[in-house]
Amino acid sequence: MQEPEPPNDPLLLDPQTDAKFQGDERVHEPSTMRAIAEALRENLQTLEPALIDAQPGAAQFGEWMDAKAFGASAGRDGAGQKLGQVHAEFVKAYKDVIAAIEASAGNHAEADAQNERA
Repeated sequence: MQEPEPPNDPLLLDPQTDAKFQGDERVHEPSTMRAIAEALRENLQTLEPALIDAQPGAAQFGEWMDAKAFGASAGRDGAGQKLGQVHAEFVKAYKDVIAAIEASAGNHAEADAQNERA
């Protein structure tokens, strides 16, 4: 009998970091938060170009009449430009999440430093 494959972790978090999120306990480690932000940033670097390439231009649908008509409406030069707008909004939101995680890590690190001085 073949062993089942381990679940695919799209962020490629190391097993120790990933294990911290399996329970109901709250994680309060700025270094872990920063590691997650970095993993998200690296993921975005590979994801962002793929999303841009996913929007073909009108000519890529073909040269015959129906393909041209479809390309004009679905391609990035026609109504398909919405895909580009949604992509830009997604990338901005993704970057905002990364910035929020980094800011939270900074806040926690500062609070830890303040508590150690008290």
